[in-house]
Amino acid sequence: MNVRTLIVDDEAPARAVLMEALRSGDLPCEVVGQADGRESAIAKMDELRPDLVLLDIHLGDGSGFDVLERAVWKGARVIFITAHDRHAIRAFRYAAVDYLLKPVDPAQLAGAVRRVQASSSVHPGVEALLRNIARPGEERIVVPCAEGVHVLDPGQVVRCEADGNYTRLHTLDGERLVTARTLKDFEELLTPHRFGRVHISHLVNLRHVRKFLNRDGGVLVLADGAEVPVSQRRRQQVLTALVGL
Repeated sequence: MNVRTLIVDDEAPARAVLMEALRSGDLPCEVVGQADGRESAIAKMDELRPDLVLLDIHLGDGSGFDVLERAVWKGARVIFITAHDRHAIRAFRYAAVDYLLKPVDPAQLAGAVRRVQASSSVHPGVEALLRNIARPGEERIVVPCAEGVHVLDPGQVVRCEADGNYTRLHTLDGERLVTARTLKDFEELLTPHRFGRVHISHLVNLRHVRKFLNRDGGVLVLADGAEVPVSQRRRQQVLTALVGL
């Protein structure tokens, strides 16, 4: 079954590139419409009710985020398209949504489309994304797990622990979530929320540290009772961060 697709970009050459990438990649997409700006995209969304939107963020008369907020039709899955916009990319990573950088790589587009095709519903990360944009400083992170997708307040996360190619998240209410996102990924996302990498395998919410023990080179006791080792080379950095809280 073909995925009914709407392409939104304010530049005709960029829309043509996406059309060609879909065609040459032999992807199961039927392009049902194109839009060149915010207002036309909103109208097309509600008229065509697409399954998928390839959505440029920077439109001549507004933003792609405006389109998602104002369109009545909320049933489309979204692949965001952006230039090297640091703030937008950070927002996408918080929400764990698919995004592609311009110029779009056809292979990456194909991978994103297949992920969308495999999903059975609209990614909850889109809602989290719009919320984060509307309320900067109060971001939520989206954590995809085998059983579903969790949307978390970073302040509720006590620590993150590397487990091979996976990461285990431990929350204040005792949940333990396992996700395929890497510890480095969470470090980049959560450092602005007072998290610190205290060990090669541990990322800790410093606001949930209750004690620093000198034994074994350094051990943190956390709000959930867990004890986390501090690596020797990070010891002074951790102590300095704790003093500065």
